[in-house]
Amino acid sequence: MADFESPFLKLPESAWLCSNELAFAVFDGFPVSPGHALVVTRRVVETWFDASSDEQKAVMDLVNRAKQILDTRLNPRPDGYNVGLNAGRSAGQTVPHLHVHVIPRYSGDMPDPRGGVRHVIPGKGNYLQGSGSSDTPMALHLSTGHPKDPIWPRIEPRLQGATEIEILASFVQPSGLDLIQSALFLALKAGARIRILVGDYLFITDPEALQRLRLWMDLAKEEFPHGCFEVRLAEIDSLAGRPESFHPKAWRI
Repeated sequence: MADFESPFLKLPESAWLCSNELAFAVFDGFPVSPGHALVVTRRVVETWFDASSDEQKAVMDLVNRAKQILDTRLNPRPDGYNVGLNAGRSAGQTVPHLHVHVIPRYSGDMPDPRGGVRHVIPGKGNYLQGSGSSDTPMALHLSTGHPKDPIWPRIEPRLQGATEIEILASFVQPSGLDLIQSALFLALKAGARIRILVGDYLFITDPEALQRLRLWMDLAKEEFPHGCFEVRLAEIDSLAGRPESFHPKAWRI
């Protein structure tokens, strides 16, 4: 842990939602719903059980404050919340720095929300439907290319021979571009028209990823005259109506 550089500590204080002496709250970089926030300890401790009692109290105080702020800022106002944490790699923790998720929930955001945080193990969430029931709600996360995205293996084969490919995403990261690069350039070589629209929602889009997309456009013009590659950035504050959120994920092939 001594050599670990927490990504949370790289965020400027201007990005904090709220804070106290021992913890701070920020928006999640990969939100599962609009307003998804994280409460993080200022000191790097790996899990909840490694934190001091004062740190645990400070974190829970900010969970309450973050909820109050989100209730005020979000429109529509959340109908409920999931609050939880992952402690250890086997429990799904990927960043070894204690953080508690505060996830706004909305009526209708999934067909049957019963079971709540129990859905961390697919098929075990809604105990009223029985273990392993085929009716258990399952969410499929579609993105520009997250390495563990279950939908990407279904999309990639469809790009071969496509004449048009359109991608709409609220943000883009280099890891996503790494995943889709080869498939997109093979489609370009075959003469496909590719258009990508990404946003700057919550400033999650990585500048390096945008620079790579610009380079891809230049390369496409030089190397693939029969194809077409266009990228646009939606600046949320410049959109008509200035929406409070912009979180689409869609492919058109």
